[in-house]
Amino acid sequence: MIMHFKIYIFSFIILSNLSAQFFHSPLDVASAGSYLGGRLGTHSIHSNPALLGLKPNKLIEMVSIDTFDIIYTVRLTSSKDENEIIDLEKKLIRDGFVRDFTIDKIDSLFFLNTSGFVDTFSAYNFSKNLPSLFSDHKIIADTTYRVYEKPKVQYRVQIFAHTNKDTLKSFIKNIDMDLEGVETKSVFKDSIYKFYLGNLKNKQEAYAFRDSPAIKSISQDAFVLSDTSKMTDNQVPQFSMTFPLRFAMNMGSNRISTDWINGYIGADMVKYPMKKTNLLNSIPSSGINGFFSLNGGSLDMTFRNFGLSLLNIDAHFRLNIPKDLTKIIFDGIRFEEPVKFSDLDFKGLVVNSTTLSFGKRVEIEKIPFPFYIGGGFRYLLGTFSYIESYEGEIATIEDSVNLFSDINLVYSNTNQLASGIGIDFGVYGQINEKLSTQFSIIGLGGSLNSSKNKIWKSKKEIRISSEDLNEFSNFDETQMDSLNNEFSIQDETTSIGTKSISVPSRVNLASNYILTEEVHLKGAIQYLIQTEFIGSVDMKTSIGLELFPNKVYPLLFGVSLGGLSGTTFGGGLTLKLGKVHINIGGSQSGGIGNSATGFSLSSEMRLVF
Repeated sequence: MIMHFKIYIFSFIILSNLSAQFFHSPLDVASAGSYLGGRLGTHSIHSNPALLGLKPNKLIEMVSIDTFDIIYTVRLTSSKDENEIIDLEKKLIRDGFVRDFTIDKIDSLFFLNTSGFVDTFSAYNFSKNLPSLFSDHKIIADTTYRVYEKPKVQYRVQIFAHTNKDTLKSFIKNIDMDLEGVETKSVFKDSIYKFYLGNLKNKQEAYAFRDSPAIKSISQDAFVLSDTSKMTDNQVPQFSMTFPLRFAMNMGSNRISTDWINGYIGADMVKYPMKKTNLLNSIPSSGINGFFSLNGGSLDMTFRNFGLSLLNIDAHFRLNIPKDLTKIIFDGIRFEEPVKFSDLDFKGLVVNSTTLSFGKRVEIEKIPFPFYIGGGFRYLLGTFSYIESYEGEIATIEDSVNLFSDINLVYSNTNQLASGIGIDFGVYGQINEKLSTQFSIIGLGGSLNSSKNKIWKSKKEIRISSEDLNEFSNFDETQMDSLNNEFSIQDETTSIGTKSISVPSRVNLASNYILTEEVHLKGAIQYLIQTEFIGSVDMKTSIGLELFPNKVYPLLFGVSLGGLSGTTFGGGLTLKLGKVHINIGGSQSGGIGNSATGFSLSSEMRLVF
């Protein structure tokens, strides 16, 4: 029976002592927390409402041009002796030839070169002034291929212009059948309605199209115009929705890993007592403790500047098993050496936040770049429970065992959920075309207040001998329940007054730097406040990397230090299937592979328009 008791407690420790990083989206998990705001839209609701103020931009479409540069090099002289070449270089400098010289080795020869001439004329002018010592010089052309980007130019043919919109509509209606298959465009510019045809790549095609019989039959005054081609920035959706759901699950431990379990499971600790000693020494003095966190949501929606989240559930659980208790489980107890422990602790919180958010751009004279602010209101509804006090003691006297337990567990009434409010606030600045930065506070002042709560008080004192243990092993379930009642000194649940607990709030600072169109760098700092209920948490610093953000398959990587789980490594990807975006992220904390003491998984599907 004692062996079964030990196995039960050990399994309880492994399954219950968990930790979390307070992730809220797959992109958050994949970037280890560095991608604040995610890909905007619904991601802005729970990270920074100021991002809702961003508008889709018209970006200039670029085209790649392959070209090459020709640079001329003067090969001054050669020698098998490098020192001779060095002396000749010094002589040139003394004679006033101020240039960058290089010494290159090819096979067994050393060459003295100077390069950087843009044409043969400048290379020749330099060479003719050289001392006669360098009469065997040569001029060599080096070709360097490169790719550069330039704005894509589109050509159109304007066939109509008028100040009256109805006249334009009538004109278009009359020619619609004649222009089947031709791209058309209507614009209102300088108080005039204009009508264009075509989207042609070069002038020759545009003029040929203008002079075609089809166009001449419509307008004798048609002319060609050009402008830079622009495309809509798809990073800022007009409408987005989480459908059907989003979830992020985070688990970990301050000690337990696959390697740790494999090192001790099945070990014969009687035959090899050092195994047991190492096991006990591996458990921190604070015991085994940690968190479990789960975040889930559905039907988050954004439309232009507004965001709405009806279902966003956060669950946080914290449990601490004292080291003295784990020592009893693995090492037993000694006669006449009672063990007391009162550090057993449990706290649980489940809360849904219904959020309404808004963001907009503001013009501030002293801020020379685009600046946005946003805010949100959260209505919190949930339940909580926690151990208010606990005392325990295990002692042996001769051939008997005495166990004492006194626990007070407080929990809110599930028939009437606790409620509260929280405030979101954020700012965002687009410093320049490459660098942006943002700051936000999510859930400020959030708490759960319950007027109807209960407290479970259980006090037990058990005194059993070794003979009793043998007898108890044959008891059925009914007999065990009856025996449990005999040991109870107190077991009652009573109603108590109002209770209030704080809900953690996140303070975020982040930035994004566009290294290239294919590589974006990200960094963030997150600090949890209002942690009186769950316990203090270290500040978390994250850095991340996003590859191919504008492709169909963006990739994310990140690493963070601090937080609840210590060092965390993350990775993930997005699949853009038209208007459907699927995000997947995962991370490990406390190590990599079998040495990791925690992991996170997250996935979501969004509709983006």
